[in-house]
Amino acid sequence: MIRFKYKAINEKGDLFQDEIEAGSSEEVASHLGAKGYTPVNIAEKLPLPDFSQLLDPSQMMLKMRHVKSREIILFFRQLSALFSAGVPLFDSLQALEEQFAKERMYQTIVKLKDDVAAGTSFSGALSKHSAVFSDLIIAMIEAGERAGVMEDVLIKITAFLEKEDQLKQKVRAALRYPIMVITALTIAFTFAIIFIIPKFTSIFGSFKTQLPLPTRILLGINYAFTNFWWLLLIAGIGGYALFKTYSATPLGRRQVDLVLLKLPVVGLLITKVSLARFFSMLSAMISSGVSVVSGLEITARTADNAIVAQTIGKIREQVIAGMTLSDSMKGHHLFPSTSVRMVAIGEKSGTLEGMLKKTADYFNEESDNTVAGLMSLVEPFLIFFLGMFVLLLAMGIFLPMWSMMQLYSQ
Repeated sequence: MIRFKYKAINEKGDLFQDEIEAGSSEEVASHLGAKGYTPVNIAEKLPLPDFSQLLDPSQMMLKMRHVKSREIILFFRQLSALFSAGVPLFDSLQALEEQFAKERMYQTIVKLKDDVAAGTSFSGALSKHSAVFSDLIIAMIEAGERAGVMEDVLIKITAFLEKEDQLKQKVRAALRYPIMVITALTIAFTFAIIFIIPKFTSIFGSFKTQLPLPTRILLGINYAFTNFWWLLLIAGIGGYALFKTYSATPLGRRQVDLVLLKLPVVGLLITKVSLARFFSMLSAMISSGVSVVSGLEITARTADNAIVAQTIGKIREQVIAGMTLSDSMKGHHLFPSTSVRMVAIGEKSGTLEGMLKKTADYFNEESDNTVAGLMSLVEPFLIFFLGMFVLLLAMGIFLPMWSMMQLYSQ
């Protein structure tokens, strides 16, 4: 949810201002209209950066000891196995405490066990560790506790987390080669500019005619690297810090995520992964007893992309207003018509949960295919940049030499 500050006119005609949390500015406007207020101005409240945590040793240690996703998956897999064997929750946590004694998850399990022993529900204990357990997990556990189907819920959580982890591993594996090629090109270009080009500077300087453009570009880059490397370093670090600070704001994050969605290859992959995650999460929550509205709220809150989160938030508002899930999805370009039809069939036949799972499986398969073909999609861009690098270097060095040979031949 985003925090907004607004100015409005009440029924008496008085102007007042306040703050509210909502999914979008449209939701704020509809909320004010329902109360009989006339909105004058609605704007996001940008949070001030909290620098105190940077100097807090305990916060630094928590970041250094971030729990890995594989540990969380192992925790739920073994917890579901113990539940299936009829072991009570406290005894299960005690057994896991001994098993995770040397892992980063250990302190979290100890605190969970103590909270459960003090009478706190398992979902309540998990909610105290939001940095480790997502809202999805907490909501599913809470629904499982209410319905008395904790064993099934733990199995579904494990399956969902494993699918997400497998997809992340595939994406990392597919991106490893392009990143290595780009890194190698960057190192080679930097080496050529710093160590090779200076050797030709004295030769090129003796030319009485104007040097070719590629040569002048290389010499200019060499001059900047040699004389202003410190300025380039400061500019690079400062630019990165500004980008990180801006992208951490709600507005900045939305703009960055919008650009990512429009990129030729990356945007397609992000869209398919986001849709697979959306339908998987919604299916898992509905099957665990979570309502559609609550499921949409949680998926919006845990979405990796701000544009996707905003779209899901708008769908949730439309569902609250009385529209069906499929009808609310129709007005958003994020969802292909195939997925909308599948959800509509599930709603009409009363098998929404199963149809959401099939839709999730479809997009999971599409994501796998996109990841598998990622190298073939990225390869043209790598070849283009490699060709430009070789062309600039070759023309910058050899064109003056050819000119010099022509002068000597005359």
